Amino acid sequence: MGHEVLRAAYERHLSRFFPARNRSRGYGEGAVTSSKSQHDTVSRALLRQRGFFRPGRGLQARVRRVASLRAEEAEAMWALFAASYDGARRSDFDRDLAEKHHVIVLKDAQRQVKGFSTLLAIEEAGQWCAVFSGDTIVAPGFWGQTALQRAFIWYLMAQRLKRGLPVFWFLITKGYRTYLLLTRYFPTHWPRHDAPTPAFEGALLDTLCRRKFGGTWDATSGLLRFTGDVVRLAEDLADVPTRLLKDEDVAFFLAKNPRWREGDELCCLAAADDLFVQKTTRTFL
Repeated sequence: MGHEVLRAAYERHLSRFFPARNRSRGYGEGAVTSSKSQHDTVSRALLRQRGFFRPGRGLQARVRRVASLRAEEAEAMWALFAASYDGARRSDFDRDLAEKHHVIVLKDAQRQVKGFSTLLAIEEAGQWCAVFSGDTIVAPGFWGQTALQRAFIWYLMAQRLKRGLPVFWFLITKGYRTYLLLTRYFPTHWPRHDAPTPAFEGALLDTLCRRKFGGTWDATSGLLRFTGDVVRLAEDLADVPTRLLKDEDVAFFLAKNPRWREGDELCCLAAADDLFVQKTTRTFL
């Protein structure tokens, strides 16, 4: 059912923003020349429709190829990242960025970079695709907005349509806020407080972690344990509000990753499955 729900929603918005007589013309910033660019442009149009592109309000989200970033944009991304993490090194940041296929860039009304998330699609031919989120940060003044979530959701939906395979979000996180994105938008996710991780998903997560992180992966704890100079959340971003300590998902994350302040990362997997499509299309369309 998920593919049908998604395709119907996609075609509905495609026909709305690109009437048949206009599909050879440009819309917004670029011409529609392929199925891929239609996905990209529809994503931008949906974001604009929902209010994220109104002057002076919210953030603008764009899914960009890493190679398309201008030097000043990459510099602004680094400055934001360095201000958010203690122990951040420019060489590690540049290496993370270079290995990724795409990046979601968030800008404010003054066109200043206020957040980003790097993306890498890992595919096992004919079996599955896992979208790995690398460096991700949103400036504190913009927490609570959903521009990043909307852009990322449409990226996953595009992967479903493009590849025709089970698609997963492969996430590592040292902060409870990112873990909450997983629990709030993906009904099928692991690890979780109310159910054990199934065998297939556990094996897939183990495969991805071993392939990507080697010896830093501790399969018993489900954590990446780094040594030496470790990147940690800046002290002013690492506090957990008292009101959230009783939240079951937050409590689970804190118990599962007790050294999160020291930079340990919890490895997670979420399915962009039918339940994900149904939940997000109801929420965002």
